[in-house]
Amino acid sequence: KGAEYDAFLIRIGDGDQFGSGFVDVNPNSKIPAMVDRSGPEPINVFESGNILFYLAEKFGHLLPTEAAPRAQVMNWLFWLQGSAPYLGGG
Repeated sequence: KGAEYDAFLIRIGDGDQFGSGFVDVNPNSKIPAMVDRSGPEPINVFESGNILFYLAEKFGHLLPTEAAPRAQVMNWLFWLQGSAPYLGGG
């Protein structure tokens, strides 16, 4: 099952991340960020690892429930968070 979404262009060179409500979504003024409006209250989610984890849990895909495979997924997710800034991803 797919998820409905709207994507918005944030021109970081123009400083879009500092205005137009973006700081309300991510107080750090960084991308990526998302707002889940599927429930009664909107949920702001930011940081790539947290977004991936949130979506995997919400939709029940890509995140194993068994301990060993789940640990492997989390190993790589946390590696991404620690390494991406040095590899040009943040």
